[in-house]
Amino acid sequence: MSLLDLAAFESVAKPLREAALKLRTSESAITIAAPLNEEGVFASALLEAALLDAGIPYQRRLRDSPQAAKGPSIVIGLDTVSQLPAISSDPLCIHLAPVEVDALMSSSGEARSGVMSTVALCAALSFSISAGGSMTRMLLPWALAGNWLSEGMEHTYDPVYTVLRDYLSSEGIIRVVPMPEVPEVNPDSMPGVETVALGAIRNRWGQLDLEGRAQALSHLLKPLLDSETPSTARFEELGWHRVLSVGWERDLASQLTSFCQTWRANPEGRRIQASDAIDNLLKTGQLP
Repeated sequence: MSLLDLAAFESVAKPLREAALKLRTSESAITIAAPLNEEGVFASALLEAALLDAGIPYQRRLRDSPQAAKGPSIVIGLDTVSQLPAISSDPLCIHLAPVEVDALMSSSGEARSGVMSTVALCAALSFSISAGGSMTRMLLPWALAGNWLSEGMEHTYDPVYTVLRDYLSSEGIIRVVPMPEVPEVNPDSMPGVETVALGAIRNRWGQLDLEGRAQALSHLLKPLLDSETPSTARFEELGWHRVLSVGWERDLASQLTSFCQTWRANPEGRRIQASDAIDNLLKTGQLP
């Protein structure tokens, strides 16, 4: 089962499959035109992994305002749309942008809507280009990065993020674990948690039954309930649903926290940081 088989991708599956076919049969190098921001880094990395796996030549262009090249291009947009733009020909141009989707159905039969990030779209497109590619699969956990970085996680439950997380877990691409099971937690990913107390819980985690684990973790996180941040949705993910992949010591939230801190503190060095991050993702599947 691929990402495009999920109900959340129903409205974008057809254009993404068409895009994958045209990219695989392109006779010229592809230009990836992505924004020079956090989401652009992960969107570009996911696409590059698939193009490398498929042996398709490409070039990367990260700009504040991405523009199509003279030849075949994938352009990553910034503004949310209700449906993906049509694919242009002569030259080939594939426009991807955050898109509103019906992510899943509630128990009452109502559709839960959300925004599919460009990072998730690029993950689905990369999987369609090279489903069996080793680099493509290695980078799939980062399909979550766009929605995790989105402001939507600060206000309410994000059904798109949940669908993506559950799919990656069911496919064995990630493990979803409570915070004490993460070998290296970045304390800045959840300010207010006492590092010493977390270490003490981690040391006896293996001896606790399910009820004991729940009580220990709830006690650790209880002081944070009265704080304004993180949001309830993010609070639950950070406490009980940390994301790990093969060989990871740091979970996804911990890696993203470190990456974003450096990104925001050093705007003059963003182009170098973006290049280093993408190169490291393609080599190791992790951020530097």
